Amino acid sequence: MIFDYSRYDKVNYGCGFDKREGYLNVDTDAACIPDVLIPVGDLSSLPKRHFSEVYANDVLEHIPRVKTLDALLEFASLLKLSGALIIQVPSVTHVIKKMHENPLFADQYGWTICLFGNQAHSGDFHHTGFTDTYLTVHLAAAGFDVTKRELRDEWLLRFECRKTSSWDDLLEAKVDDLEFLMQAYNIFFKRVLDDTGRIHFGGQLKNGVARREILKTIASAPERLFVVARQLGM
Repeated sequence: MIFDYSRYDKVNYGCGFDKREGYLNVDTDAACIPDVLIPVGDLSSLPKRHFSEVYANDVLEHIPRVKTLDALLEFASLLKLSGALIIQVPSVTHVIKKMHENPLFADQYGWTICLFGNQAHSGDFHHTGFTDTYLTVHLAAAGFDVTKRELRDEWLLRFECRKTSSWDDLLEAKVDDLEFLMQAYNIFFKRVLDDTGRIHFGGQLKNGVARREILKTIASAPERLFVVARQLGM
């Protein structure tokens, strides 16, 4: 059955049982009966540059640390330019502060759950934690400006962001593979393509790996984060 996405302008990603009226409620867990059930980490069925808002409440901490930027890039690809991303994640620094302030075991037991999840099932583990700096750099690397930030309940970071650039614009360029890689390195790493990248990614392209996957791998590399952090003075 083909789903009619034209009825929806907003996405509630990782909705769980928090269904939102007027949103396309998406999840990887069939038990919560989402509007759209997707495989873990696979947003390919959702239309690109279609939505005005992606809402991801308490989602990023459940994604492996090395896939954080990858996930944000996928969120960005769903949004129109100037679209909104609203996210909430645990703040490691504020949770640790609470643990320092509350030395009793009962309190620390609860705060440990805030850090690492209930771990009652496979999707209930926290794979990473966040600070203001860590989250800001990742968002900027994915093409977002933070328009509002707040601390909720003294331990949750809630950021409202606006998409200011599209990381996948290069996919529309009518250039050969070498020029494609040269431009990607310049855009994301601010440097020339080296022999390692030319051989590695050039070989993948020749073997049929899609340009989008190559570009996302480059755009989500740790080097990209450090480039952005330097630009932000962080």
